[in-house]
Amino acid sequence: MPKLRIILCACFLLTEQPLVAQSEPEKDEYVIVRQDEKITLYERWTPFPGTSTNARQVKGVYHVVTSLNNMFATIHQEAKIKAWQKSIVEFKFIPKTDTTWLIYSLYEIPWPLTNQDYLLSYRLLEKNDNRIILSFEHSSDVALAPIKDDVDRTPTFGTWVLDKVSTEKIKVTYTVTSMPVSYPRFITDRIVRNNLMSTMNTLIAIAENK
Repeated sequence: MPKLRIILCACFLLTEQPLVAQSEPEKDEYVIVRQDEKITLYERWTPFPGTSTNARQVKGVYHVVTSLNNMFATIHQEAKIKAWQKSIVEFKFIPKTDTTWLIYSLYEIPWPLTNQDYLLSYRLLEKNDNRIILSFEHSSDVALAPIKDDVDRTPTFGTWVLDKVSTEKIKVTYTVTSMPVSYPRFITDRIVRNNLMSTMNTLIAIAENK
């Protein structure tokens, strides 16, 4: 779902977020790159599947005061998705089966980056009383969403893992990996991280109906 912009699932917003101490990771290990009172954001760079290109892999971990079913609805139902995704210009939810669907989303991105869109295929991998797992990956079905001029479409994949902590508390682990764009990291790091923190905080507020 939701390069939940990197989506996300993937939605970019230049809001300030506090920096936390960063250390050099051991091989294949995540490091903390952002943190607030609710969310911890981790990153690592790892080869994108099928390539030798190192790609940014981001993991967001946080708790939400809501039920498991409501949290699933917040990241699955079209109206709720559109409410928490940032800078969205165009959105299309395409159901396929009870456990698979496609989502097309187009985002307006701050200069100097170009606007981005995603066509992602979602699959419900596990759903029980205590855990829900969704996967999403890039779809190449351009007939459903033709490539637009001056819009980047970046291959992306990831997962949502929703774990029931108690009757009204859910742990969310969101992981997303995207091919890097052709901009310096001192520009993209800030945009990607700030956007994700802002988007996830909005998601939490909507799931908790605040």
